[in-house]
Amino acid sequence: MAHPQHPYVKQVNRCATVAFSPTSPYIATGTMAGAIDLSFSTTACLEVFKLDYSDPSSAMPLAGGAVATSERFHRLVWGPAGSETEDMPHSILAGGLVDGTVNLYNPARIIGSPVGGEPSDGAGGALVTKMQKHTGPVRGLEFNSFSPNLLASGAEDGELCIWDLAKPSAPSLYPALKGGAGGQPGAGEVSFLAWNKKVQHILASSSLNGTTVVWDLKRQRPVISFTDPNSRRRCSALQWNPEVATQLIVASDDDRSPSLQIWDLRNSISPAREFVGHSKGVL
Repeated sequence: MAHPQHPYVKQVNRCATVAFSPTSPYIATGTMAGAIDLSFSTTACLEVFKLDYSDPSSAMPLAGGAVATSERFHRLVWGPAGSETEDMPHSILAGGLVDGTVNLYNPARIIGSPVGGEPSDGAGGALVTKMQKHTGPVRGLEFNSFSPNLLASGAEDGELCIWDLAKPSAPSLYPALKGGAGGQPGAGEVSFLAWNKKVQHILASSSLNGTTVVWDLKRQRPVISFTDPNSRRRCSALQWNPEVATQLIVASDDDRSPSLQIWDLRNSISPAREFVGHSKGVL
């Protein structure tokens, strides 16, 4: 009698936000903010697991020791392909924390380190630097695939920060982006960020008040913003169409409107298409 197939290939029991390595078989997990596991633990850590697809089991072994963090993660992103250096052969990890800090980690200092015992505090070299500019939870965090040294961050304060990580231990910061299109007030608490896949200086931000703003970094200002005309629903995530530069899809985690909408900036009065099927909000 054949055993039923699991719907998953690999699994690990963690309440975490995750990031895949773009070049190596690893996945990073950071203890998720706003959630409690069965142990009611209040600690937080960063871990890297190995993805061995040649192993028929669903296990994901740790690739190294855990790194303790002072706060929990809202977002975790792994530097894109092409951002590797001699000191960082596995690129760089960035984490957006509850207290507004963005931490940078060198995954090469985690992979291969001793497993077991209490999580280290990162003093051994895994923690590269802490970037402290935001005043609230950092939910928006994204590397630029055209210029991998550029990292965008957005938080509860509504500001967008563009960091230059050419020297990861001493990042530089461009002037913060504020406000909405047409000189409108700020778009509210940032929930997600995404760089355009075709035009490297275009960045989109979604917010918990339902507004999506598209920014032109050459002009240092927003160029357009839009909301659902029928429902001011919370926006939880967005992504650009990799083939059509003016199209993006926006998700909502509002249980009353758990859908995804495709918007085309050539006509942003209303969504071009809507996908409905989830019974609860889309995270």
